Amino acid sequence: MKPWLLRPLEALLLGLVFVLAYRFPGALGGWLEPAAALLFPLLLLETAFRGRHALWLGAALLTGLVLLFSWVPATLESKGGLPWSLALVGSALFYAWEGLGFLLAVLFSRWLFRRSGAPGAAFGAALGILVWEAWGFHIYPWSWGAAFGALPWTARSAAFLTTRGLSALAWGAGAWAAAARVRGASPGRILAPLAAAAGTMGVLGLAWFALPRGAEHRLDVAIVQPNFPAGLRWPGMEAEMWRRSDALLAAAHLPRADRPTLLLWPESSVLGRDDRQPDPRLQAEAARRGVAWLYGTEGGPYNLVRGEVAGQPDFVFAKTEPMPFGERIPGPDWFRTWMDAKLGFISQEPGRLAPGCAFAVPGSGGVRVAPLICSEALDPERARQGLDLGGADLLSNHTNDGWFDRSIATDLHAAQIRLRPVELGVPLVRATLTGKSGIFREDGRFELWGHPLTEGAYARSLDWRPVHTPARSPWLQRLLLAGLAAGSLLIGWRAQPRKA
Repeated sequence: MKPWLLRPLEALLLGLVFVLAYRFPGALGGWLEPAAALLFPLLLLETAFRGRHALWLGAALLTGLVLLFSWVPATLESKGGLPWSLALVGSALFYAWEGLGFLLAVLFSRWLFRRSGAPGAAFGAALGILVWEAWGFHIYPWSWGAAFGALPWTARSAAFLTTRGLSALAWGAGAWAAAARVRGASPGRILAPLAAAAGTMGVLGLAWFALPRGAEHRLDVAIVQPNFPAGLRWPGMEAEMWRRSDALLAAAHLPRADRPTLLLWPESSVLGRDDRQPDPRLQAEAARRGVAWLYGTEGGPYNLVRGEVAGQPDFVFAKTEPMPFGERIPGPDWFRTWMDAKLGFISQEPGRLAPGCAFAVPGSGGVRVAPLICSEALDPERARQGLDLGGADLLSNHTNDGWFDRSIATDLHAAQIRLRPVELGVPLVRATLTGKSGIFREDGRFELWGHPLTEGAYARSLDWRPVHTPARSPWLQRLLLAGLAAGSLLIGWRAQPRKA
């Protein structure tokens, strides 16, 4: 078969491997995602090192992104109010932009491979992917390393490397293995970098058990998933949520005398009013039921989470990272104002992270909850800052996934936030508007309930001791970046021809 006929097939096969790293959470006992996450960089970088044109490399990446984010055009059309033609154009721009970072990392790795062989290729791929994930502009923030959250023993290594560090490890190992294949090495030498990456995760997963712990916390959690239509405002939303909550609390015999109960409602569970102002009635609702209550609402230009518990001031927290284009047009004020006027769009205003930005639950040592509103949970640095500034012991994620209908977007979001609790050493409780809600544990275990566009009510007991992980440090990611940058520079410098 002629090469020009093989290229589209090659791009399709690579795109399918790309999707396997995220498309089937939990498949094959959790092994499929990590295996595909290690295999794809090897296959893609091998084709790059053999001289494949950048257009074909980009085509492979675009194929994977189109397959993985196949739900984007329909979402833009049905929820964004765009005609199908514009939805396709917007989706094409999304796929192209998100694929650009991968392509630049691949080309940088190939450049170093040609100058200095396998070590340069590995450092180049690891550095490129880390820089893109941490500092590149993303419409949908996500990380390649999230695939290693599928297994607890690989997930626990994120406590030492962060999710982005796992991305760098996977792409560095794939680049080294790809270089070995291109140079005709033996199968053992080709597999050695991948085995080394898996071994590193295994050793760090064991080291996790030796990390220091804090005092024990005990808490009951109640989650209501109402399956309300996304974005619909109607007067009875709060009353309906309380009806469901009261039924759940009665069925689970909550609250209990020996531990507090935290009641969680999802993002957009109460809409159509400005919840920024004091309202004694809201605290009375929580006090009458004996619970601490966190719920998703709105206030003027802000997307809010509000908390109420007897005897404490109202807790009002605005989303600090509105999603580009979906919630807020990016750019300076003059550009955003102009674009809002042209599109009939109202950009959300970002909130502010500040010391004490956590909701205090009385009892059991005073658990403090750092809320993450929807896509904020996708950003490791945002979650780290919120936990640190709030002095928190627990993460909550309030999500409105009703925008995505029955697509895989709910699973994709869940897969991307799995490593937040491992990185920060505390559980994460996820309350969604339409499914799937769940709990992610600090040791890498997780459970999700229900299906997209379903309602549910869930109660669970949580007992945990916060783990003081290296990934809590703001310096860890910077040290990883500095180390990879220094290694790349050193390898590139040593590859320079010397005068006789």
